[in-house]
Amino acid sequence: MTGILIMLLTAPASAGDAAAGKAVYQANCMACHGTSADGNGPAAMALKPAPTDFTSAAFWEGKSSGDLKKTIRSGSPGTSMMAFSQLSDTQIENIIAFLETKKP
Repeated sequence: MTGILIMLLTAPASAGDAAAGKAVYQANCMACHGTSADGNGPAAMALKPAPTDFTSAAFWEGKSSGDLKKTIRSGSPGTSMMAFSQLSDTQIENIIAFLETKKP
């Protein structure tokens, strides 16, 4: 029983579905962050500061899935990152799982 408890406590914070997250990302994030999640979407040129590059190791330093969830849900003041409060917790967890596949 102890082994099971330890496994639950060490499970990744984001247990989303990356494949489902890709579809949600494409519908909601791709215009700014790009098809490759590198911050070079069709709208990126007009945005200051530029959209986040999720393929950058520097971006991921010190980031938790909780940080990403908060930013997706509430937006990021001082940037063009708007709030996506219409997305469900599951959809956001799925986006995060997809973004985690972009880590270098």
